[in-house]
Amino acid sequence: MSLALELRSDLPQPAGSGRLNPQHVMTETGSDAAAGDSASAYSDDVLAMSVHAATHWDALSHVFHRGLMYNRRPCTDVTSGGARTNDIVPVAERLVPRGVLVDIPPDHGVGSVAPAKEVTVADLESALAAQRVELASGDVLLVRTGHLGRIAASGDWANFTEVNGRVPLEPGIGADCLPWLHGLGVAGVACDNWAVEHLDANSSGRLPVHEVGIVHMGLLLGEIFRLDALAAACAADGQYDFLLAAGPLPIRGGVGGPVNPLAIR
Repeated sequence: MSLALELRSDLPQPAGSGRLNPQHVMTETGSDAAAGDSASAYSDDVLAMSVHAATHWDALSHVFHRGLMYNRRPCTDVTSGGARTNDIVPVAERLVPRGVLVDIPPDHGVGSVAPAKEVTVADLESALAAQRVELASGDVLLVRTGHLGRIAASGDWANFTEVNGRVPLEPGIGADCLPWLHGLGVAGVACDNWAVEHLDANSSGRLPVHEVGIVHMGLLLGEIFRLDALAAACAADGQYDFLLAAGPLPIRGGVGGPVNPLAIR
């Protein structure tokens, strides 16, 4: 099951987000072939997009704290040419872990949690217990809040991402979850929202889950994962773990990587 958003020019980034939605342009078409006199021809195309615009993983070079990134690499290692250290390529080579879905809304008796909801350790533990699944070292945790599905159903993407410096209101995990994740040895967390973490009016542009998780833990964060269909399939047979084939594009110097994550169950 694919967990990626379809790449399209109008979604998911709204106007003013600062990130370019995928722009797909044809350089050779069937019309070109029909107008030519060759017996054989071809079509070809170009894709331009912000690396973090759609479903993606953040590289360990994506976030800095006090001038440093993961493994005490200086922030100046990321130049106009890309990241000299901690780029996305090593992640692309080996990200095929056991995935575990934790579906938060059913544990609260709703289809999607409220935008103001901060997902706590208690929420995660309660949902895992209800699903009868345990996390193990090296797992990647997928957290479904229902937020992406709610936005998609409404068709209103205006407040899905940060726009003109305004932080969106979104459900997600809080920073208090990080010691718990670290203790379990979880390798990565992906969510069906813009930033993985809970955001509200008090966020002030700070992303503590990113700062602590990426910089100090080496935790992979995956954003804008499509989890509704996976959750329905897991609920149908009671199986909430699966093989997750989720290697991002191996962009040399990339501080992130678009991905088409596949849950194989």
